[in-house]
Amino acid sequence: MDVPAKEFIFGSIFLLANRLQALGDSVLEEITLKQWFLLVMIHNMDQEQPSATEIAEFIGSTRQNVRKMLDALAARGYVTLTPSRQDRRSLCVGLTEQTRRFFAESDARGDAFLAELFSGVDDRLLQSTRQTFELLFTNMERMTQEYGKNGSHL
Repeated sequence: MDVPAKEFIFGSIFLLANRLQALGDSVLEEITLKQWFLLVMIHNMDQEQPSATEIAEFIGSTRQNVRKMLDALAARGYVTLTPSRQDRRSLCVGLTEQTRRFFAESDARGDAFLAELFSGVDDRLLQSTRQTFELLFTNMERMTQEYGKNGSHL
């Protein structure tokens, strides 16, 4: 069966996400791939101690999902959760020394993992894929604003 390209890519994004998560979870010993990604995204934010809500907005997830992962990471010593001075209902998230050590110790393994994952994919294909993903993100942002404003659905 020959699947049209857009439909193939759309479905493949979900399949890749699931398979990548399973593979990453088997490689990482202490945390899940999603937890690792959350730590990386927090590290890449411009803020020293962002709130759970700010993190959720930054990664495009719900506050509830982020909070659940943060609670698990806090229990394992990867993040600190402290009430905000401005709003006691809000939690400020900080990365711990344990997280910094984890990043330093797993950096080489991560590079090797990416090298193996992208083995055989040349720079031209990588750049084309990157451009496609950037366009998809732009389109999704526009769609989110459009559908969010008037409450319409596809």
